[in-house]
Amino acid sequence: MPRLRHAVWLLMLAGCASVPAQRLTLPEPRLAPAAMAADLALSQRLCIRRIATEQPCEPIEARLEVDAHALHLAGFALGQRVIVLHWDGERLQTQRTPQLPPSADAERILRDIQYVYAPLAALQAALPEHWRVVDRGNERELRHGRTSAIRIRYATMPPWDGAVRLDNRVEGYRLDIDTVADAREPG
Repeated sequence: MPRLRHAVWLLMLAGCASVPAQRLTLPEPRLAPAAMAADLALSQRLCIRRIATEQPCEPIEARLEVDAHALHLAGFALGQRVIVLHWDGERLQTQRTPQLPPSADAERILRDIQYVYAPLAALQAALPEHWRVVDRGNERELRHGRTSAIRIRYATMPPWDGAVRLDNRVEGYRLDIDTVADAREPG
């Protein structure tokens, strides 16, 4: 069971992250699934770690599906399902195993998925004042004024075809995503 708990900990996209002195709170876009402008079915391998360390992590297997009506994510650690989330644009529903720490919340997972995969115009329209998203080739950055809050680097374009690295500087974690199969083109 300790290995499962360790693997579950890695699923926390921001669970144990600390907030720096500036106390920025990252906005949650809460985009409707149709705003994602894609039909996706992705098998992914996720690796989450604190930015300050380079400890090896045990990957989490995930299945992400997005269409115009819903976004679904299921996460698996050591062959056991540890979290399922469903977002229909109005309600976020979650099922989770008791081993999953309370700090691993579905709102942060949804937020990170949208920052990584949503079209720039949709993200920008959903952000509050003083926040902006900047795309530069294979890189995306979420900024608050002059402060870089999140930096995302894509190995390939479109982004769901390959590896993605998200550095969340506000909450202090790095998320590496490797798509392993099943990408479908945007619809």
